[in-house]
Amino acid sequence: MIFIFGFLTGITTAILIFTILAYFRAGIEQRVKIIEKQLSNAGPQQRGAIYLPESEEEISRKEIIERNRKIGKDTPISELM
Repeated sequence: MIFIFGFLTGITTAILIFTILAYFRAGIEQRVKIIEKQLSNAGPQQRGAIYLPESEEEISRKEIIERNRKIGKDTPISELM
């Protein structure tokens, strides 16, 4: 008898919790989004970047491509190596 009473109480509690969460889902999701946004803003933020200068090889490749583009010719890969 006690087992059946406990089982029915557990099922009833689970159904009640599920119903409440389903009913207030939109409000709960909105609060969670606000909390996530505040937590993401609380940490350290990235400021800036490191830009490495182009190598001489890259510069020469770009010059070859630009020169061929001006004369309207396709640049073969063998020419860039």
